Amino acid sequence: MPGHPEMSQVSSPLEEPIPSRAECLLVCLSPNPLSERLLHAGRRLAESQAARWFALYVETPAHDRLSPAEQERVSQLLRQAAQLGAQAVRLPGLRIGDEILAFARENQVTKIVVGKPYQRRWRRFLGASLVDHLVWHCGPIDVYVITGDEAQVSSIPPAVPRHRRLLWNYLIALGGLSLCTILAVVLFPYLALTNLVMLYLLTLVVMASTLDRGPSILAAVLSVPIFTFFFVPTYYSFRIENPEYTLTMLVMLVVSLLISGLTARIRHQARVARQQERQTAALYEMSQKLTARSGLEELLARAVAQISRTFEGKTAVLLPDSNGVLTLKAGDAIKDFDVTEKIVAGWVFRHGHLAGAGTGTLPKVKGVYLPLRASERILGVLRLETIPPERFLESESLRLLEAIANQLALAMERVELFEQAQATRLQMEAERMRSTLLSSVSHDLRTPLTVIAGCASSLLEGETKMDYGTKKELIQHIYDEARRLDRLVHNLLDMTRLQSGQIKLNQEWHVLEEVVGCALMALEPQLRDHPITLQFPPDLPLVNIDAMLLERVFINLLENAVKYTPRDSPVSITAHLKPDHILVEVADRGPGLAPGEEHKVFEKFYQSASRRGQGAGLGLAICQSIVEAHGGRIWAANREGGGAVFRFTLPLGIETLNLEEPLPEIQAVLPTETQTPGPRS
Repeated sequence: MPGHPEMSQVSSPLEEPIPSRAECLLVCLSPNPLSERLLHAGRRLAESQAARWFALYVETPAHDRLSPAEQERVSQLLRQAAQLGAQAVRLPGLRIGDEILAFARENQVTKIVVGKPYQRRWRRFLGASLVDHLVWHCGPIDVYVITGDEAQVSSIPPAVPRHRRLLWNYLIALGGLSLCTILAVVLFPYLALTNLVMLYLLTLVVMASTLDRGPSILAAVLSVPIFTFFFVPTYYSFRIENPEYTLTMLVMLVVSLLISGLTARIRHQARVARQQERQTAALYEMSQKLTARSGLEELLARAVAQISRTFEGKTAVLLPDSNGVLTLKAGDAIKDFDVTEKIVAGWVFRHGHLAGAGTGTLPKVKGVYLPLRASERILGVLRLETIPPERFLESESLRLLEAIANQLALAMERVELFEQAQATRLQMEAERMRSTLLSSVSHDLRTPLTVIAGCASSLLEGETKMDYGTKKELIQHIYDEARRLDRLVHNLLDMTRLQSGQIKLNQEWHVLEEVVGCALMALEPQLRDHPITLQFPPDLPLVNIDAMLLERVFINLLENAVKYTPRDSPVSITAHLKPDHILVEVADRGPGLAPGEEHKVFEKFYQSASRRGQGAGLGLAICQSIVEAHGGRIWAANREGGGAVFRFTLPLGIETLNLEEPLPEIQAVLPTETQTPGPRS
């Protein structure tokens, strides 16, 4: 438009230099072949400016009058825009220009790319084109107009109306207007003229709320001459004698048109709201199904059931096997899955595009196929076959199905990443335990082996020169270190068996003092410098235990006390009889436990910071496993006055065996309360 102050913002050839201030680009789409060229032009423009860009389609009430092919083309354009890197947006509205400018201002768009309008000149007198509206009201936003080839423009097919539905709506409009006229003729002798006008207005409101906009407008336009012909003097003529009636007829026409337009807008907004509510509800329900932590098979089963219920069809999920061939992973069995269906599924998996029945790509199959596109790759294909197969999904249903497919793909990717993270975590944990075991055990193995090798070497070198006492002392060292090495190997084997669940308790009735005595005799050399105090009640019953494993518990607890307490510090072993269990305590007078170590000391390979490197850190973990295998529990705490105490429980059976008096040999070996500089044997 020459002379317009803002027309300088319009640039027709895309090859002209582009200002450098572009930050955000908006491409306006419409259901015609030029929109594809708009997308590629917008992508080049956005890439040249390193700017983010949108592809916008405004869905007005005129969208309902488009043919199914044109509606499907709109959905394909939006999908293509998303694949080109744009943010595809479908926005419901009434006036395309106003919605475009409002969206541009909300998202700080600096450039708008729109197709050149190809309207006949006589139609431009009825109102400004979209380009004119954008240029007049865009303000600081630049508007770029893209043209197409004349041959391409001339080949644009006109919108094909739905003839049957429109014809039926027009017939209903004419029939309703005829019935209203007949009723008005019957009531004419009894009602005033203004009341008859209200009757016509009521009929127009009913038709506008139920019919399309065209039939309702036709009824509104015809109602004025019909009312004039039958009810306005002079009767049965279109001549109006009283000028007041002329104003009445004009007001009636304007009100009828306004009612028809407003009702059409409300119906469009209600339809859009219903679609959005349906999509939101379906997506929310699907997200609820997919957010639960579960395996891939359960996830796919939930998704297939939800999709089949939402779209009333048969759903299947096809995933590639180890050879890359798509196979049925979940859902209904696919009947007649012939070569054509396999070719379509493979094409969708390779190219990542929607195809199948009801679409513009490979429609000669029964089902519609959608790619399950994750963030980086395509995981599989979703297939939906409607019931009956002749029923095709509308464009809105296809959009909803695409959203659900994307949601399912992201959930599948989340499960896959979770499984990979679990495997990585287990591998890292295994590596950490392996390195910890090697670093811990290597010290404990090296120390006794070094002593054994040194003593054996001394015996070999001084076989003739060494006296009997020295030889005996070296042999005793070799024996003690060999026993120590044997206990370490036993701990490793016991932990392996306990963790694998292979160990079985050999429970029999035993005297608890006997088990403690065996543990004291096994540790006699280590306990030589630690006074031992034993306190057992005289009425202590027999306990149903595995004596060998429980002896290992006492050995590990006593070794732990010797390792972490100073020389000549006492160690006490006490048993308390409770109603349903026996409480055993092993206490020392060492430095005690650091704050927070009460539970950590029972972890595998855990070592106190004050004595790190003096053991493998398995003894207390083995004690916990053995005690829990007997049905008890073990815990640690600090003693009053210094030191640590380890307590564990042994449950009493339903039937308990009581001794009338302690066995004489046990009483001789382990008195009820004694204090000696070392263990008794």
